Amino acid sequence: MNVILSPLGMLLAIVFAFSLAYVFRWMLNVSRQRPQEVAVARHAVTALQRILVPVSGEPATECAVELACRLGEKQKAEIILVYVVEVPFTLPLDAPEPFEEARGQEALRVARLIAVRHGLPVQAKILPHRYASAGILQLAEAEGVDAIVMSAGQPGAEAGLGRTSRDVLKRATCKVIIDRESAA
Repeated sequence: MNVILSPLGMLLAIVFAFSLAYVFRWMLNVSRQRPQEVAVARHAVTALQRILVPVSGEPATECAVELACRLGEKQKAEIILVYVVEVPFTLPLDAPEPFEEARGQEALRVARLIAVRHGLPVQAKILPHRYASAGILQLAEAEGVDAIVMSAGQPGAEAGLGRTSRDVLKRATCKVIIDRESAA
């Protein structure tokens, strides 16, 4: 009996063999599952769509803006920058504070540049309030933010946190991420 090998028959046999090998490899390859905790943590970070960052003009708050931008970069989160002017109780809330407003505009300008460099949408606000923490929390609630990213405050303060960051951490209804610089 003569067996005739045609080029078309050989090609079909090779394609069939590779297809069968691929199917077996796919069926027998068990992918590693991520632990549930890792999946939840990853989802929590990628769910950040609106991030509030209080700024003061200090280098530590610029680091907090950078951190917020990196957290929100992949999902193009909106960065909301706020400079809270603490108005003393002896003055009305709408009293002009030209020095503080100028300082706030400069702090917001620098922070806005950081967010724009990351290609993220950004809002910037100056907010007069009696207490910085209450202003931050009020704006967070009004804007429906997913997280507040802020610097820890004065070095050497109790537990490394300033009054404002302690109050925000205690009373916030969203995630709070505190960026603490080392004392080095």
